[in-house]
Amino acid sequence: MKAKCKKVLNWALPYLAIATMTYIIMYPQVISHGVILGTDSIFHFNRFYDTAKQIQQGSWSYFQSNFSFQQSGRVINAVYGPLFAYLNGILLGLLGTWFHYQVVSSFLVYFIGGVGMYRLAVKVNASRRIALLVSMIFLCLGWLPRWELAQNMNAWGATLAPFLIMLGITMLQDRAQPVHWLSLMTLMTIIVQIHLLSSVFFTLTLIPFFVIGLIRTNHRERMLLATLKAIVGTVILTANVWGALLMLNLHNHIAKPAPFDMVDNALKPTRFSSTRDYLIYFCWLLFILQLLYVLFTFRRSLVNSTVTILGAVLLFISSVWFPWSLVQHALPGLQTTLQFPNRLTIMAYPLLLTGVACTCQQLITAPGADKLRLRIITGLLLFALFQVAIPTTTSVFQRTAIYESDEVLNTSTALAWVTPNAKSIRQAVHNDYPGQLLLRVEKRAPDYLPIPEKYLHKKYVRSYAYQDQVIRHSKEFKHTVLPGGRLQLSWRAKQAGPVRLPIITYQESRLSVNGHQLHHYPRSRVGAPTVYQRKGNNTAVLSFQQAGWFTFLLVVSLTGLTVLCAYGLYRLVRWVPQKYREIINQ
Repeated sequence: MKAKCKKVLNWALPYLAIATMTYIIMYPQVISHGVILGTDSIFHFNRFYDTAKQIQQGSWSYFQSNFSFQQSGRVINAVYGPLFAYLNGILLGLLGTWFHYQVVSSFLVYFIGGVGMYRLAVKVNASRRIALLVSMIFLCLGWLPRWELAQNMNAWGATLAPFLIMLGITMLQDRAQPVHWLSLMTLMTIIVQIHLLSSVFFTLTLIPFFVIGLIRTNHRERMLLATLKAIVGTVILTANVWGALLMLNLHNHIAKPAPFDMVDNALKPTRFSSTRDYLIYFCWLLFILQLLYVLFTFRRSLVNSTVTILGAVLLFISSVWFPWSLVQHALPGLQTTLQFPNRLTIMAYPLLLTGVACTCQQLITAPGADKLRLRIITGLLLFALFQVAIPTTTSVFQRTAIYESDEVLNTSTALAWVTPNAKSIRQAVHNDYPGQLLLRVEKRAPDYLPIPEKYLHKKYVRSYAYQDQVIRHSKEFKHTVLPGGRLQLSWRAKQAGPVRLPIITYQESRLSVNGHQLHHYPRSRVGAPTVYQRKGNNTAVLSFQQAGWFTFLLVVSLTGLTVLCAYGLYRLVRWVPQKYREIINQ
């Protein structure tokens, strides 16, 4: 029995090491009990709180935000990672406070990403030592730490990127079955349900692997058929996402995300930072040496050459050396879609680190290699790890320290109102009533606001319009969530006349005032309706009427996902004992 436990422990050591490294990065936050409120925190906290309340109260509203975003009824979750929002709502409901939620969700991002990078390095035949060091470097790079530091959704794309690259490498290595359609379908479904832009990066990254695999395989028809299965399966399982986007855009003019200067948001070299906007000098040197090695040994390893060259191209495109000023002038739409060129590093870093793992393994197993070479390579990877781990952990410490300061918040970007009582914010993030935080810190965000046609071509800052028309007046009305996902506003008027309600209406919205259904009413430039109020008590009820065809797509998608989850659970139940026997028989 002791020998079996020893074998299991030996197998689990890399995963325990990844968990330990995750704890080291998060240590400043864990011991201080601070919550890092970054650029996207309040936005996503609103999303997840809304789904948590829906689950808690059983008042379901797939489209309307009835519990969050100032209880304005605006559409967010239905078109932005809907099922992921509900999963986070469940997690928030179980954990109770924002602090516990942030710690647990951040741990999951680091750990899943680290395990993915470790398994990816092992897949390209790197030793456990090399694979573990590479995975730990990955934990501290780019967008992965940005979930803890700012709740940027790109972090989840970075977390799942190694799993996608594993599927790409299978296309290079497995000539008989280059595409495992069930795995590909599952991964693409997950990323679409989380972050649509990351799914675009995933698709584009797979293309070179697919083309090479198609050239190399002797079973092209089988490969194409498997790819078609994965595509059709993904379309079915994500019908709730693309169906909601289609329905919302059919009859509404939806506001585009805010434009950003792409030069300012490209990757830059620096001495002491390796998250999002910056990459430390030593890593630039490491990746350049990796590229040079591949160029001089191009035919030695197809996998190493493919991941390195593709990663280097993406790294260059994401950087300040790419002519982004010319690109954004020629294609201004990229400023509202891609927005940040450094987003491409969610694919560039794991690709290049995979190449580094390949090269290190080739060097230490080459004829004539000795223990000194192994020590040198291990030392260089350890040095790279310290180079990225220290600034990342320092960033966590600095941002957690801000929580204890008078500022409390790590950023004021797009915040419409913050209570002057910093102590009440600290209490709110540890409060068992998470909604208290969203009443103390309110963010203006133009995402998915409807634009009436007459305002379509007029230039204005829609986030400020939302702030003026909704945020500033929402507390003047009493909001009540009714059964069936309906939202009721109640107010008392001193005199009869027109009044603008602090809610958002779409073409699919149904609005009644004082018991009378309204069919025509003026709407502001962000979709806030103006109605006629009577003197005394008034009530308005808002609901969202989704199309019948979308309901069908939603049912199909949820049914398919349920079947997939059941099959996954069945496979897991069978895999665990098989893996245990495999470990103890080694």
